[in-house]
Amino acid sequence: MNRLRLLSGGLAAALALSVTGCGGSSDASSTQQPDNVVVAVGALPDSLTPAPWGGSASHVVLSGLGSQLLQYKTTATASDPCGQPTTEVSGRLAESATPAPDGKGVVVKLRKLTSQFGHTLSAEDVRWSLQIGMQRQPVMKGTLSSSGFDVNNLVKVIDDSTVELNTTSLTSFSVESLQNNLFYIHDSVEAKKHVTPDDPTANNWLSKNLADYSGWALEEFTPGTSLTVTADPKWEGKRGPVKRVVVKAVPNTSTRSQLVQTGEAQVANGFEYDQYASLGDSPNVSILNCPSATRDTLMFSTKSGPLADARVRHAISEAIDRAALVKGAYAGYGKASQATFPGGDPSSFYSFNLDDAKKLMADAGYANGFKLDLSYSATRPGPVAAKSAVLIQSMLKQIGIDVQLQNIASSTDFSSALIQGRFQAVLYSEPIVIADPAFYSYAYYAGDAPSNTTGWKDAKFDQLRTQLAATPQDKTAQRNDLIKQMTAVVDAGAPILSLVETRGIIATKKGLSGATPLSNGQIYFNALGS
Repeated sequence: MNRLRLLSGGLAAALALSVTGCGGSSDASSTQQPDNVVVAVGALPDSLTPAPWGGSASHVVLSGLGSQLLQYKTTATASDPCGQPTTEVSGRLAESATPAPDGKGVVVKLRKLTSQFGHTLSAEDVRWSLQIGMQRQPVMKGTLSSSGFDVNNLVKVIDDSTVELNTTSLTSFSVESLQNNLFYIHDSVEAKKHVTPDDPTANNWLSKNLADYSGWALEEFTPGTSLTVTADPKWEGKRGPVKRVVVKAVPNTSTRSQLVQTGEAQVANGFEYDQYASLGDSPNVSILNCPSATRDTLMFSTKSGPLADARVRHAISEAIDRAALVKGAYAGYGKASQATFPGGDPSSFYSFNLDDAKKLMADAGYANGFKLDLSYSATRPGPVAAKSAVLIQSMLKQIGIDVQLQNIASSTDFSSALIQGRFQAVLYSEPIVIADPAFYSYAYYAGDAPSNTTGWKDAKFDQLRTQLAATPQDKTAQRNDLIKQMTAVVDAGAPILSLVETRGIIATKKGLSGATPLSNGQIYFNALGS
C-alpha cells in the first residue's frame, strides 16, 4: 500500500478549481510567539471523550489535544500559511504506522511519551483504549470496520511499544484513519483506577479528566463552557512555545469578533461569513482563508412521508438557488455545489429550475406542497445555518413547501438527533474526518454505516464504494471513474443534497503561527506558535 498523498482523483481536481489563494500573511519569524493562547469557539462539548459526542465541538477538543496515533500533515509555510489539504499522515503518538508484510494488518510502533501521571505510553494503552472506545461510542466501531480493521480481533500486542492492528482487508485509507478523533488513546493505567461495574470504560471519570499522551495537563474544564490546559514540561513530544491554552465557548459571534480584535483571544472561527471581511480590516487580525473539502448539506429522512419520494427530493434540489445561497448566506465564500461529491459530473438536479421543480412536485402528488420541518444548529455547520435556513425556507415556498424552522442550540442535542435519526430535514456539514473519498462517501451514504440515518441505501453504490476503498490512491484514473459513478448513483437517490463547498477560515492574532486548519478542519494545540 502506498503512502497516503494529496486528495485523490476527481476530488483533488475539483478542490484545485475552488482554491483562490489564502488570505492573510504570516510574519511569525519576526514576531514573538505568545506563551498563552485563548481560542474562542462557538461551542464546547460536555465531555473530554467522544461520549457523548458533541459534533463539531468535540472535534475542537479532541483534535486540539491530539492523543491520536497519527495526524494529518500540514503543508503550510511562512509564505503560504494555509497549504493544501492532504491525505498524507505522520505520527503523533506513533513513530510509524505501516501495512504488515502479509497485508493482514497495520503495524504501529509507539513513541516514548509519558502521560500527565508519569506513565509511559504502551501497547496496552492502545489495546485498552481502542477496545473501550468501541464500547462507549458505537460509531467508532463502525468506522474501524469500514476502514478494514477486524473489530472482533483488533489488537495484537507484539511488544510493549509495538502493536499490530488486525485487518479483514486493507483499504486505501486504513492507515489514514488512525488520525480519527474517535481513536483517542488514554493512559490505561490511570484510567483503569476509575473503572466501576456500572462504568467499565471509566468514561464518567475520563469525560472530566485528562489521562492521555497529549502533553497537556488539565487545569480546568467546565462542560460546554471552558477548557484550560497547560503544557506538561516532562512530555517528550514536539510542540511550539505555547505553555497554556484556554478554549472558551462564545456562542455570540459579535462577542467572539470583539475578543479577537481586542487581542483577548488569539484564535477564533465560526463567524458569520460577512464578519470575516470586517475582521480582516483589523490591524491586529489575520484571516486564514484556506482550501477545504468540506461541504454544507441538506439531509433528508427518506423513510416515510413526502420525502420518501426521490422526485420530491429532486424538486427541492432544483428549487434551491445555490449561487444565491453562496452570495446571500456565505458572503461569496465557498462554491455552489454541482453534484453530491466533488469530482463527480455536474448533475441536472443541481441546476436551479423552478419550472421543473414544480412539475416534479405535481408528478409526485404534491402539487399543493406540504409542511416540512427543517432542523438546524449554529454548532454545525455554524452561524451561517440561520441565514441558510431562512433563504431555503423562502426558496422552497415557491414550490409550495411550508418550511417550519427548528433551531437546536445544544451541540450534543443536535448530534444526538442526527445519530438517532430524529429529523425530517436538517442542515448539516460533512467535515472531513478521513479525507479519502472512499471513507467520507461511506459515513452517511453506505447502507451499513452507523451514521447513515437517512434510511436511503443502494446496492450499486455500496459495490462501487467498496471497489474505491480497494483501489490504491495511485490508481488515479480508476478512482476518478468510480467517484463519478458513485456520484451519479447518489445524485439519482438524493438522500443528501450538497449545497456549498466551503472554505476553512480562521481568524488569528497577526503573527501567530501554527493555527492552520488540518485536513479535518481543526487546529492542533501543540503546533501553536511553531
